[in-house]
Amino acid sequence: MNKVLTLLKTNALTSIQDIGRFGYAHLGITQGGVADEYSFHWANKLLDNPFASSVIETSLGGLEAEFEQDSWFAVTGALDNVYLDDVMVPNWSRVWAKRGQRLSVRMPRTGLRNYIALPAGINAPLHHGSASTVTKDRLGGLYSDGQGLKAGDEVCCVAPSLKQCKPISVAPKFLPDFAPTSIMPLRLLPGSQHALFDQNATQTLFESTYSVGSQSNKMGYQLTGSPLTAPHQHLISEPIALGAVQVPPSGQPIIMLCERQTIGGYHKLGTIARLDLAKLAQAKPGTKVQFIQSDVNPCLSEYKNWLKFFQKEAP
Repeated sequence: MNKVLTLLKTNALTSIQDIGRFGYAHLGITQGGVADEYSFHWANKLLDNPFASSVIETSLGGLEAEFEQDSWFAVTGALDNVYLDDVMVPNWSRVWAKRGQRLSVRMPRTGLRNYIALPAGINAPLHHGSASTVTKDRLGGLYSDGQGLKAGDEVCCVAPSLKQCKPISVAPKFLPDFAPTSIMPLRLLPGSQHALFDQNATQTLFESTYSVGSQSNKMGYQLTGSPLTAPHQHLISEPIALGAVQVPPSGQPIIMLCERQTIGGYHKLGTIARLDLAKLAQAKPGTKVQFIQSDVNPCLSEYKNWLKFFQKEAP
């Protein structure tokens, strides 16, 4: 293995992540993984890494590291916050670093989370098929104990970097817009319980603007705004899908993300389109969102076609 980075500074939201764990919900093990799948796959694509290779996920900056060897790297996600030796380098790009240079990911101008990819993926032990760090489940990470990355940790990659590569960047048309000034549309795919809500509740949902609450995290994004009246029918607890929109007794919707609990008993209006979840995961508290009723077929087709691009074999 090739030691590439020594971490000098991290925050509590810095960890090793991949696409997550699947097929273990019946054991109470959550999916976990990256919050922003869009940025994650682009970080690996920039380095021609194998599909869904492990990366470093960090939120709100606070990461500093020193390169232990010459290497390419890529950082996607939040914008205008990546520096080499205090010189800003472009996000959403493949960048060459020399041994001894210091990488810092600082507080972003827009967005919330960054993804740092290294050649061929970060080397970390797998637990239930994934290296993803889920602290509450004590799974994944550099030492397979669910702990985030900390100062002094050494990060290795699977393969050495090839210097003959050239710098590249993601085309501007593919860059997401994290600007907080606009209202973020979230396409809602109605589920089987949608019809249990009365017309006033669904009308309120689609006509109102909600704000991302301060308690939002990778388990779920809590929204604040016009409360919705939940149905009175009792529900048996059931599995919770990624992106499910739950309505608790408070009437304030909660959008469930990658570290959600595996089962729950609140009524659900439906799920958010997969690619819209990536944008939501970059939203800071206070960001305005609005629900738009959509159909599952075009959203599923969009996601599948998008995913095929990243699953192609690297040249």
